[in-house]
Amino acid sequence: MGGGQGRHLADPAPTPEGTAVTWLPFGFLRRPHGTRGEILLSPFNADADSAWAEHLPTQVRWVKGAESVDTHVVAARPVAAGWLVRFANNESRETVAALVGGEVQIPRQGLPALASDEFYVEDVVGCEVYAADGQRLGCVKGTFFNGAHEVMVVVGDAGEERLVPVVPDFVLGFDAGARRLTVDAHE
Repeated sequence: MGGGQGRHLADPAPTPEGTAVTWLPFGFLRRPHGTRGEILLSPFNADADSAWAEHLPTQVRWVKGAESVDTHVVAARPVAAGWLVRFANNESRETVAALVGGEVQIPRQGLPALASDEFYVEDVVGCEVYAADGQRLGCVKGTFFNGAHEVMVVVGDAGEERLVPVVPDFVLGFDAGARRLTVDAHE
Protein backbone atom coordinates (compact mmCIF):
# COMPACT_ATOMS: atom_id res chain seq x y z
CA MET A 1 0.00 0.00 0.00
CA GLY A 2 1.34 3.40 -0.67
CA GLY A 3 0.61 7.04 -1.05
CA GLY A 4 -2.66 8.13 0.48
CA GLN A 5 -3.83 4.67 1.43
CA GLY A 6 -4.43 3.74 5.05
CA ARG A 7 -2.06 1.26 6.60
CA HIS A 8 -2.72 -1.09 9.43
CA LEU A 9 -0.91 -3.38 11.78
CA ALA A 10 -1.42 -6.97 10.70
CA ASP A 11 -2.66 -9.56 13.15
CA PRO A 12 0.02 -11.34 15.14
CA ALA A 13 1.01 -14.66 13.56
CA PRO A 14 2.30 -17.65 15.49
CA THR A 15 5.95 -18.54 14.97
CA PRO A 16 7.43 -22.04 15.14
CA GLU A 17 8.57 -21.26 18.69
CA GLY A 18 4.96 -20.50 19.67
CA THR A 19 5.47 -16.78 20.22
CA ALA A 20 3.45 -14.20 18.31
CA VAL A 21 5.00 -11.99 15.65
CA THR A 22 3.79 -8.40 15.44
CA TRP A 23 4.05 -7.22 11.85
CA LEU A 24 4.89 -3.60 11.02
CA PRO A 25 4.37 -2.07 7.58
CA PHE A 26 7.79 -1.41 6.05
CA GLY A 27 7.30 -0.51 2.40
CA PHE A 28 5.61 -1.34 -0.86
CA LEU A 29 6.62 -3.19 -4.00
CA ARG A 30 6.84 -1.04 -7.10
CA ARG A 31 8.16 -2.85 -10.19
CA PRO A 32 10.14 -5.90 -11.29
CA HIS A 33 13.79 -5.40 -12.17
CA GLY A 34 15.66 -7.63 -14.59
CA THR A 35 14.85 -11.26 -15.30
CA ARG A 36 15.96 -13.04 -12.10
CA GLY A 37 13.13 -12.18 -9.73
CA GLU A 38 14.26 -8.86 -8.29
CA ILE A 39 11.64 -6.25 -7.42
CA LEU A 40 11.90 -2.67 -6.18
CA LEU A 41 10.94 -2.27 -2.51
CA SER A 42 10.31 1.34 -1.50
CA PRO A 43 10.38 1.78 2.29
CA PHE A 44 7.66 4.01 3.77
CA ASN A 45 10.48 5.70 5.69
CA ALA A 46 13.13 6.76 3.18
CA ASP A 47 15.60 7.05 6.07
CA ALA A 48 14.93 3.50 7.27
CA ASP A 49 17.85 1.77 8.93
CA SER A 50 19.43 -0.84 6.65
CA ALA A 51 19.94 -3.27 9.55
CA TRP A 52 17.03 -5.40 8.30
CA ALA A 53 19.04 -6.27 5.16
CA GLU A 54 22.25 -7.15 6.98
CA HIS A 55 21.04 -10.55 8.21
CA LEU A 56 19.57 -12.36 5.23
CA PRO A 57 17.41 -14.30 4.83
CA THR A 58 15.01 -11.94 6.60
CA GLN A 59 11.45 -12.98 7.40
CA VAL A 60 8.80 -10.71 5.85
CA ARG A 61 5.11 -10.77 5.08
CA TRP A 62 3.75 -9.70 1.71
CA VAL A 63 0.19 -8.28 1.83
CA LYS A 64 -2.05 -7.28 -1.06
CA GLY A 65 -5.73 -6.87 -0.37
CA ALA A 66 -6.97 -9.84 1.65
CA GLU A 67 -4.03 -12.02 0.58
CA SER A 68 -0.88 -12.38 2.66
CA VAL A 69 2.15 -14.64 2.33
CA ASP A 70 4.96 -15.16 4.83
CA THR A 71 8.28 -15.46 3.02
CA HIS A 72 11.94 -14.45 3.25
CA VAL A 73 14.07 -11.83 1.53
CA VAL A 74 17.07 -13.80 0.30
CA ALA A 75 18.90 -10.93 -1.43
CA ALA A 76 18.78 -7.15 -1.11
CA ARG A 77 20.80 -4.30 -2.53
CA PRO A 78 20.27 -0.56 -2.12
CA VAL A 79 19.31 1.61 -5.09
CA ALA A 80 18.26 5.26 -5.32
CA ALA A 81 14.52 4.52 -4.99
CA GLY A 82 14.83 1.94 -2.19
CA TRP A 83 15.99 -1.67 -2.35
CA LEU A 84 16.07 -4.31 -5.05
CA VAL A 85 15.03 -7.47 -3.24
CA ARG A 86 14.57 -11.11 -4.13
CA PHE A 87 12.12 -13.30 -2.24
CA ALA A 88 12.46 -17.02 -1.62
CA ASN A 89 10.83 -19.08 -4.41
CA ASN A 90 10.31 -16.05 -6.68
CA GLU A 91 13.03 -16.38 -9.26
CA SER A 92 11.55 -14.86 -12.40
CA ARG A 93 10.26 -11.51 -13.55
CA GLU A 94 6.84 -13.03 -14.11
CA THR A 95 6.43 -14.32 -10.54
CA VAL A 96 7.40 -11.02 -8.92
CA ALA A 97 5.24 -8.99 -11.32
CA ALA A 98 2.21 -10.34 -9.44
CA LEU A 99 3.60 -8.79 -6.22
CA VAL A 100 3.60 -5.20 -7.55
CA GLY A 101 1.52 -2.89 -5.35
CA GLY A 102 1.78 -5.18 -2.34
CA GLU A 103 2.92 -4.08 1.09
CA VAL A 104 5.96 -5.62 2.78
CA GLN A 105 5.74 -6.02 6.54
CA ILE A 106 8.60 -6.94 8.86
CA PRO A 107 8.54 -8.44 12.37
CA ARG A 108 8.69 -5.78 15.07
CA GLN A 109 10.72 -8.16 17.25
CA GLY A 110 13.63 -8.05 14.79
CA LEU A 111 13.97 -4.26 14.75
CA PRO A 112 16.56 -2.35 16.76
CA ALA A 113 15.49 -0.73 20.03
CA LEU A 114 14.07 2.77 19.67
CA ALA A 115 15.63 5.86 21.23
CA SER A 116 13.58 7.61 23.91
CA ASP A 117 12.29 10.20 21.43
CA GLU A 118 11.33 7.67 18.72
CA PHE A 119 8.18 5.66 18.05
CA TYR A 120 6.60 3.57 15.32
CA VAL A 121 3.69 5.28 13.57
CA GLU A 122 1.48 2.27 14.27
CA ASP A 123 1.95 2.93 18.01
CA VAL A 124 0.06 6.25 17.85
CA VAL A 125 -3.30 4.80 16.79
CA GLY A 126 -5.59 5.04 19.80
CA CYS A 127 -3.45 7.65 21.59
CA GLU A 128 -4.95 10.78 23.11
CA VAL A 129 -3.69 13.96 21.45
CA TYR A 130 -3.04 17.23 23.28
CA ALA A 131 -1.86 20.64 22.11
CA ALA A 132 1.29 22.09 23.65
CA ASP A 133 -0.91 24.24 25.94
CA GLY A 134 -2.58 21.11 27.36
CA GLN A 135 -5.87 21.35 25.42
CA ARG A 136 -7.20 17.92 24.43
CA LEU A 137 -7.57 17.72 20.64
CA GLY A 138 -8.91 14.16 20.35
CA CYS A 139 -7.78 10.62 19.64
CA VAL A 140 -5.71 9.20 16.78
CA LYS A 141 -8.09 7.03 14.73
CA GLY A 142 -5.63 6.10 11.98
CA THR A 143 -2.67 7.07 9.86
CA PHE A 144 -1.89 7.25 6.18
CA PHE A 145 1.12 8.01 3.98
CA ASN A 146 0.60 11.09 1.79
CA GLY A 147 3.60 10.54 -0.46
CA ALA A 148 5.96 12.65 1.63
CA HIS A 149 5.34 11.53 5.23
CA GLU A 150 2.86 9.89 7.56
CA VAL A 151 -0.24 11.79 8.64
CA MET A 152 -2.37 11.13 11.75
CA VAL A 153 -6.15 11.39 11.61
CA VAL A 154 -7.17 12.92 14.94
CA VAL A 155 -10.87 12.86 15.77
CA GLY A 156 -12.15 15.33 18.38
CA ASP A 157 -14.96 14.82 20.87
CA ALA A 158 -17.50 16.45 18.52
CA GLY A 159 -16.43 14.16 15.64
CA GLU A 160 -14.36 16.76 13.81
CA GLU A 161 -11.29 15.43 12.01
CA ARG A 162 -7.90 17.08 12.05
CA LEU A 163 -4.90 15.91 10.03
CA VAL A 164 -1.55 16.16 11.79
CA PRO A 165 1.69 15.38 9.92
CA VAL A 166 3.99 12.97 11.74
CA VAL A 167 7.07 15.17 11.50
CA PRO A 168 9.18 16.83 14.23
CA ASP A 169 7.68 20.30 13.65
CA PHE A 170 4.23 18.94 14.56
CA VAL A 171 4.84 16.05 16.97
CA LEU A 172 6.41 17.51 20.10
CA GLY A 173 6.24 14.47 22.38
CA PHE A 174 5.07 10.88 22.73
CA ASP A 175 4.46 9.06 26.01
CA ALA A 176 4.01 5.37 25.19
CA GLY A 177 2.99 4.44 28.74
CA ALA A 178 0.30 7.11 28.94
CA ARG A 179 -0.69 6.60 25.26
CA ARG A 180 -0.42 10.37 24.80
CA LEU A 181 0.91 12.65 22.06
CA THR A 182 1.69 16.33 22.35
CA VAL A 183 1.46 18.22 19.07
CA ASP A 184 1.72 21.67 17.60
CA ALA A 185 -1.29 21.66 15.29
CA HIS A 186 -0.07 24.87 13.55
CA GLU A 187 -3.48 26.48 13.76
